Amino acid sequence: MILVLVPELVEGAAGNREGISVMNTGIIATRYATALLKLVEETGSGETVAAQVQAIEKALDEVPDFRRAVVDPAVSVVQKISLFEAALKDSMAQELHKFLELLIRNGRIGDVRLVLTTFVTEYYRSRHIKRARLVVADPALLDPEPTPSGPVPVEGSLRQAQRPALESRLRDLVEKQTGCRLILKTEVNPSLIGGFVFEVEDTVLDASVSRQLDFIRRQFIEKNRRIV
Repeated sequence: MILVLVPELVEGAAGNREGISVMNTGIIATRYATALLKLVEETGSGETVAAQVQAIEKALDEVPDFRRAVVDPAVSVVQKISLFEAALKDSMAQELHKFLELLIRNGRIGDVRLVLTTFVTEYYRSRHIKRARLVVADPALLDPEPTPSGPVPVEGSLRQAQRPALESRLRDLVEKQTGCRLILKTEVNPSLIGGFVFEVEDTVLDASVSRQLDFIRRQFIEKNRRIV
């Protein structure tokens, strides 16, 4: 099977390139992501490509040298593709290989993170799946310990009430409200001090202690300004 991604079909006709050059980056990212989505739907490689895209996203987020190298004009197309391949455990899907080459040759590799994120979001949306991120301050919140019977003490109530069921409660809430299956990624960030932050696409629930302290701090500053 010969896979072809025609640049004009992604960015528009050649005669319209001047307008395209000033087009919003988000629109460009959506066009590329949509082109890849259509391609994987045709070839039936969606699950494989989505998994590999997420591995590349992770590498872009966690490895600054990798992030810099793939956008460096001095690094060749072949070298950049090799770097992307190195971020994967398995051989890169042919569809993704061709797609990344297209991004590089079209001078859009600087938008690769946004393009890939948009693709994954749209891919899962087409399958009624939502991606979410749960960030907790204390990994003990995720311990599979049973909730004590009886009233929960006020002190440490967040940990004791949510420790056994935080992920499952949030998952149930989203799935019941949206009718979509939830893929949940959990992280630990001690800077939150306590509580958690829950993100589902463009919706953020910030129940962290650090946010509450920041709110109190801003209120205190504003109150003192009025006094002065």
